[in-house]
Parts: sequence; structure tokens; C-alpha cells
Amino acid sequence: MAVTLELSASHRTETGRHVHAVRRRGEVPAVLYGHNVEPMPLSIEARSLQRVWHHAGHSHLVDLALEGGRARKVLIRELQVNPRTTQLMHVDLFAVNLREKLTVEIPLIPIGESPAVTELKLGVLQQIITSIKVECMPGDIPAQLNVDISGLVDIDQGIRLAEVPLPERVALATGVDPDELVLKVAQVRVAVEAEEAEAAPVEGEGEAAAESTDDDTESS
Repeated sequence: MAVTLELSASHRTETGRHVHAVRRRGEVPAVLYGHNVEPMPLSIEARSLQRVWHHAGHSHLVDLALEGGRARKVLIRELQVNPRTTQLMHVDLFAVNLREKLTVEIPLIPIGESPAVTELKLGVLQQIITSIKVECMPGDIPAQLNVDISGLVDIDQGIRLAEVPLPERVALATGVDPDELVLKVAQVRVAVEAEEAEAAPVEGEGEAAAESTDDDTESS
């Protein structure tokens, strides 16, 4: 049985630089928008949001109750986190229409063991993409998509999106390439070099990202 996730929110009057007051009292500035909803500034208790986010991610429907009113179904569209303190800074909530299809991002989770990795020791598993956008009705949103790696027995053997089984009434979103590689068995040296290239910061990038985060949260 699916677990019902619930959040309570209240109307928020603080905007711009004044949202610091919201965070000081242990709440997170939020915006609700979507089906039959004008963009609405809200605040949500930080600990409750952290708990729900841990289980919901971007793909699980959440029951949002506004000041004790009737709950409505929402998705967490975006959650901003301070990279230095891990404090939750801002959250965007999308009110869904239960009668219309929507596009959601679903995590791709490898399951099983690859003989090429665990038995033959030929290489390591390299995951190229960790999530994918799908289209479905709100009630059909899968929590995750499993990628069975038990058939990977050789170097450079991989699995493409077209080979990932989708639940009934769930399809790849428009524009998603079914030939895109999800994961593969890579030689150890190649995998290490790829990880090092991804981890290497571009000069000035860290400072720019930090400044951007501060600017975004100030304007919420």
C-alpha cells in the first residue's frame, strides 16, 4: 500500500529580503502554483518538509493542507538547498489536475548484480543518467524505474532507455531519446577518468554558483 505523504502550509506575507524571518522561525518559504491556482506564497515547517522530501522526491504526490483546509494533491517541483549548510531555502509546489497527464522526473535505480563486475571483475558499473522524464496520469506515477543489470557480462555492454521496462500507462516524455545510454560496464581506468573530469571544478564556477544561490534565495 502506498504511503500518504502530508504537509501543512500557511500563507506567507514576507517576500524578498524579508524571507529571512521565515527561515529564522524554522520554516521554509514556498510557492504554490499549477492547476486552478494563482501563484501563492506559503511557508512550511522545515522539519516536516525535510521528512516528506526524503520519501517523495519529485515523483510522489503529496497532500498539501493550507491552514487546516481541504488537502490538494501537489508535487515538489523544485527544492533549493544551501550547499554550505544544507538548510532548506525554498520550495516550489505544483498543484496537479488528477484528470490530466503530466510530465515528471523519475529516478533510475540499478537492481541485481552484473557478472562482468562482481564475478569476472572486468570493470565497474558506470551510470550515465540517474533519472528520466515520463508522461502519465498523476495516479500512475511510479516511485522509481528499475534497471536490471544482471545481463551485463562484458566490457562496454550497457542498457539504453528503450530497454528499461515502463509500467502500464507510463511513457517516455516527448523529446526523450530512447537510444540514450543509461549505464554500462566500463574499464576501471576509463570510469575513474570520467569521474575525475566530472568532479573537476571550472575556475570561478564555485564562487559564481554560491553568489547565484544567495541571489535566488534573497528574491524569493
